[in-house]
Amino acid sequence: FSDPIIQFACLDASLAIKPVLDRFASVVITSGTLSPIDLYPKLLDFKPVVSRSLSMSIIRPCICPMVVTRGSDQTPITSAYSARGDKSVVINFGALLIEVAKTVPDG
Repeated sequence: FSDPIIQFACLDASLAIKPVLDRFASVVITSGTLSPIDLYPKLLDFKPVVSRSLSMSIIRPCICPMVVTRGSDQTPITSAYSARGDKSVVINFGALLIEVAKTVPDG
């Protein structure tokens, strides 16, 4: 047996986001780790219409996270990179976004 190796990698999300910004006129980017929030607009040369950073706290009422494993048609959905080309996953995430937006004041 050899000694265990711990490897730390800081991955650059701009590599994955850039082709999306090039292809689509409107993009919603969400993440728990895109920080500092003003970094990616500078790196990718775009101007966000809306940009929000939400702090998390257990002291005050906050946004309730939702874990979704199936779409409205009961098809399993995932955010795994390997599933990003799966049409049913894309359709189900889109439908979920539309339904959630209906319940949020001002969409």
